[in-house]
Amino acid sequence: MPFARGWWPSLAVLGAALLLSLTLALAFPLVDPDEGRNAEVAREMAETGDIIVPHLAGMPYLDKPPALFWAALPGLRVLGPTPLAVRRPAIVSGLLTLIALILLARRHESRAFAWRVAALTASAPLFAVLSAYVIFDMPLTLCVTVVWTLLARQLEPGLRPAGERVVMFGAVTIGILLKGPVMLAWALGGSLAAAILVRSRRPLGWLAWLPGWAIVGGIAGGWFALACRRYPEYPHYAFVVESFERMTTGSFRREQPLWFVPAVLVGGALPWSLTTPWWRLRGSAHAGRAARSRETDLVALGFVAFAAILFTVSRSKLVTYLLPAVPPLAWLAARAWSDERSRGSRALRTVLVAGLAFTPALLAIAGPRLHAYAREHSGLPLARAVMAAAGPDRVRYEYCYSPGTDFVLGRRGDVVTENGSELRSTYLIRYRALLGQRGAWTALDRPPARENAAVVVRRAGDARPVPPGWSEIYRDRRLVAWRTGSPVH
Repeated sequence: MPFARGWWPSLAVLGAALLLSLTLALAFPLVDPDEGRNAEVAREMAETGDIIVPHLAGMPYLDKPPALFWAALPGLRVLGPTPLAVRRPAIVSGLLTLIALILLARRHESRAFAWRVAALTASAPLFAVLSAYVIFDMPLTLCVTVVWTLLARQLEPGLRPAGERVVMFGAVTIGILLKGPVMLAWALGGSLAAAILVRSRRPLGWLAWLPGWAIVGGIAGGWFALACRRYPEYPHYAFVVESFERMTTGSFRREQPLWFVPAVLVGGALPWSLTTPWWRLRGSAHAGRAARSRETDLVALGFVAFAAILFTVSRSKLVTYLLPAVPPLAWLAARAWSDERSRGSRALRTVLVAGLAFTPALLAIAGPRLHAYAREHSGLPLARAVMAAAGPDRVRYEYCYSPGTDFVLGRRGDVVTENGSELRSTYLIRYRALLGQRGAWTALDRPPARENAAVVVRRAGDARPVPPGWSEIYRDRRLVAWRTGSPVH
């Protein structure tokens, strides 16, 4: 009973967050291109058994390291090519992120603070939606959250156990295996920002622990060395193209205005980003506050400030990049809500509780439209049409590609492409000629003169004539598919 009295509010938040994630994961088909592509890469990894180099359409997909695809493998083996199988890493990562916040809050704050910070994080629309989405940013958010919550514990007086630093460097290692050098930027930049705010070098102390860097170098560096041995151009891609060019040039076509970062943080954390009494934070340095609580707040603020600076300066911006900033922002919001002595606290608590229902209510109201959008951008309807018309026969994509269709079908189709642009892989586009010289380019440069597929898929606006004997089996705004009448197994 004492355990239940102390933990049930936090457990209730975790249960509600898990229920929402599972509902979203089961209700919506995978959305192309991102979810479908990531899911198909994981499926091809499970099929080939090559856990070093991910593949898409049979070709090396080194746009991202393999950790997300590794995490999807158990689900694929148990559940097969289903949305839940590949969304499971995001669901688990979201839940573990909330647990990390609860553990820090119960150590430094109170039981009420613990459930409050978890509820604020889980109810942020950006966090709630991406906790059931096949993307790298939710597992990365877990890694960043582990780093800054344990960094706050490292600032406590006395000797800190080495095990905590092992976990911190383990999180850095996994983060690098998820999204490459950006995890290093989060760890180093967030710690530096925290050190500036705390006015002490202590937040930087963990970075001088050499055994930790041995963990990073041995595991993440070991995988990198194996990948480079097979594809020697990968260091240039990873450090020059994927990191330097992404940050400093507009080559990725993801430039956004200066107001983008604050707009995402406000919109991604509605409604509490607007309803939180942020003015209460001005008194957070009063002598009545414990020193370790003040320092924890400054660590959280440091990671939020680092995200704001990094993604304002960067020339490549996506909404999902700011997801790791939501948990520390929620920590600061929980601090602002936690002053029970202020006049009007009861009314504010009512506003807080009402605001926690915002995201579930919004998703329920917008559910039909969201489902229609997801279906329209999913490979599921085409996959069903292919199965109904041609069964297990081969599919050929001509100057288009639906990775979600291949995922649902459980097999790889042929892709006809001039430069790989239809695959939406920067790595494949940049090194198309080099991969061709090595025999690693499996796509076709042009449709074969003789029919070799039972189903052919083209873009909806493709003006090329349809050969006689082909029968249309599917059409939407993006794609058109024909049964060719040539059974090819």
